[in-house]
Amino acid sequence: MKFIYILIVALGIGFIGNAQTQQTSLNGAWDFFASNNKTEYEVLANYNIEWDKITVPGNWDTQDAYAEYIGKGYYQKEFKVSSSWKGKQIRIKFGAVYQTSKVWVNGKQLGVHFGGYTPFEYNITDVINFGKPNTVLVMADNSYKRGAWWAWGGISRDVTLTANDDVHLIYQHISAIPDFNSNKVRFVLKYKVENNACNTYKAKISSIINGHGFEKELSSKISITGKSIQTKEITFEEDLSHFQLWDFNHPHLYALTSELKAKGHMDSKTDKFGIRKLEVRGEQMFLNNAPVRMNGLNRVHDHPKYGNTEPDQLVKQDMLDIKSLGCNFARLMHAPLSENLLEFCDSIGFLLIEEIPVWGNDDPQSFPDNPLTKKWLKDMIERDFNHPSVVGWSVGNELRDSVPNWGKKLLTARQHDYVASMLDYIDELDTTRLKTFVSLTAYSEGANPSNEPVDKVDFICINSYGNSAKAVRDTHKKFPGIPIFLSEVGRSQIGPAPDAKFKEDLVTYMREMKDYPYLIGISYWCYNDYRSNYKGTPESGFREWGVVDENRKPKAAYQQLKEIYENWNK
Repeated sequence: MKFIYILIVALGIGFIGNAQTQQTSLNGAWDFFASNNKTEYEVLANYNIEWDKITVPGNWDTQDAYAEYIGKGYYQKEFKVSSSWKGKQIRIKFGAVYQTSKVWVNGKQLGVHFGGYTPFEYNITDVINFGKPNTVLVMADNSYKRGAWWAWGGISRDVTLTANDDVHLIYQHISAIPDFNSNKVRFVLKYKVENNACNTYKAKISSIINGHGFEKELSSKISITGKSIQTKEITFEEDLSHFQLWDFNHPHLYALTSELKAKGHMDSKTDKFGIRKLEVRGEQMFLNNAPVRMNGLNRVHDHPKYGNTEPDQLVKQDMLDIKSLGCNFARLMHAPLSENLLEFCDSIGFLLIEEIPVWGNDDPQSFPDNPLTKKWLKDMIERDFNHPSVVGWSVGNELRDSVPNWGKKLLTARQHDYVASMLDYIDELDTTRLKTFVSLTAYSEGANPSNEPVDKVDFICINSYGNSAKAVRDTHKKFPGIPIFLSEVGRSQIGPAPDAKFKEDLVTYMREMKDYPYLIGISYWCYNDYRSNYKGTPESGFREWGVVDENRKPKAAYQQLKEIYENWNK
């Protein structure tokens, strides 16, 4: 099977793809204007607007002039579309914009997007001009805030123009789960195909799986009616002996390359994946049929220079440093992670739980069957399905009633039903991974199976900033038979570099918990100090929980944590 890839360079713009699919980046310098006073119509009309310049991807709050600005920021850029793209379906894709956004192309509003961490796109085929300038205007509003992390504003991920044939692959998902009883690997391939034309097409999908000396060709057919989106799924088994498994120390990756052909239409995609199985048996966690205990560090997507844009060099530096401390499993952050971070974790064997940003005692999104949080969850799972580093999904963090004192807080009935409905929704989206939510109430005085929906999770995640050893023991007493992951452990902010240390009781708790057989691991909050305007933040503007500071300078606690985890891993 032959797959043809071409590189076209024209008018200084790079197009990468196959003969039917091309893309060009809109990253770089954009016009920028920040105002909560001007109307959108005034900005569209360029009425008394003094545009500044800003780099995309980026955050406006990394710039001195906008460091404290909260509200609406407008981005504008001119672009040209080659006449060679005529007859294609042309889309503009945003990797992420925080948090509420509106997009106009050539003065036409394309839509509104709510959510600051996952991609979205618009079909602009009918609104663009070929051979002359087009204008895109984006309004980004960062006034929505959750948690103690900084609500970095703006276009924080890539902006891309893409041209496809009418019939194209939206995604291909692959799961490859080993069965150690039958010594087989069960493969499930799911293709999602869109037809933008009016005609019905019969398409053929040809795929190759290869890597580490293994190669297999597959083909399937799909009939897709006009103006529709359809899916096709195929399953098969292969001998386990043919494959190298993905794990902490040997993160072997394979590639799935697929080509879709219909009459006059073609598209292709390549995705990497790993073969591995993380499962719960009783009170233990198993990776590839071997029991594991896995420690970690949380990491906030935050840097004084880069905001939350996650440049490759920062991602690699941080994740290699975290792994060097003896870490291999964490729910790093309370929001979907950047794609380059996921790809790097795939390559180094770091296991992740991903979470949508529903947090705290007053989160307005925590009600059952919330269509917005379902969309956040679906977007995250569809984007990240093929990453072997992602082994679990979480639907929220530290939900609790705001009224009772600490130690007596429970989930409200509404929060309980939110968690239950979202865990059920995961079953509709992905049955290949583990599911959980992060509880601050599982060890409360009145917690029980009627008010804590642990019957729907594969393992219990709890956070503790007090006597964490007692919190773990109390959770186990209330909910025996389910493994526990201490997804955040801390005591208080430890202070600035270089001398900040853990409190002695925290060190005692972390060492003591090594002997709890039902505890599958702990994760210290957190790796890095991070910008915040949450209560209790020092005058520096950075919450000082990290074992390194905001510029990644190590503290004394860095070595303490390394020694604790070295002891855990013996």
